[in-house]
Amino acid sequence: MSDPNPIIWLRRERGARGPAPTYSRERIAEVAIALADGEGIEAVTMRRIAKELGTGAMTLYRYLPNKEDLYAVVIDRALGFEAQEPTGDARADLATFARRYRETLRRHPWLAHAMAGRPIMGPNMLRANERDLALVDGRGLSIDDMVHVVNLIRHWVTGASQAETAEREAALRSGEDRKAWQERMGPYVTELLATGRFPYLERLVHEARHGGHDEQFEAGLAILLDGVEARFPALSGPPGNEPPERS
Repeated sequence: MSDPNPIIWLRRERGARGPAPTYSRERIAEVAIALADGEGIEAVTMRRIAKELGTGAMTLYRYLPNKEDLYAVVIDRALGFEAQEPTGDARADLATFARRYRETLRRHPWLAHAMAGRPIMGPNMLRANERDLALVDGRGLSIDDMVHVVNLIRHWVTGASQAETAEREAALRSGEDRKAWQERMGPYVTELLATGRFPYLERLVHEARHGGHDEQFEAGLAILLDGVEARFPALSGPPGNEPPERS
């Protein structure tokens, strides 16, 4: 029995016959992304998109019948696709992948949260998955281990990007940048340090460098890749290595 409501990727955008449609899923997604980038994902509704396009919301429901369909197309469009061929240096390739993914999430601060949950399995997401797994192929890793490595990097980049976005949004809401916030917190931190009960906080205050977001990202990425190579030594050598012995 066929599904009366198949997922959006199984539905043709237009029939084989008849006039060309006035709009397209791609055009609707472009308008939605512009709204989300400027006002947040909460601003993305069919009514608002229709207003931007100068049409009625009911017209757009013919292209994307419900919110789930709309979000699937918008997320996949925002992800986009950028080719990356393996160079033979897996560490460098994974670092490039991490930085590229971070830039995508920075362009669309709402995207990480919107992607939480089951994958949408759109064309760009599927192509990206093939591209990213290819970076660690040919080194004796099982498909499970390949997925673990790629997902570890994705999840770490997602978390780092969400923390950066949250700080930026907090600064906009409060009107205080990081320096102003630290200055306001100063008297409280001084009282905490005077108790002698927070030795690591004292080291953070007096010894830590507190680099910017880019420096923190690169430091964390280096630690992450060190761990990946320690777990899978074949990734630090040329392609074609046999899988290492596991204890």
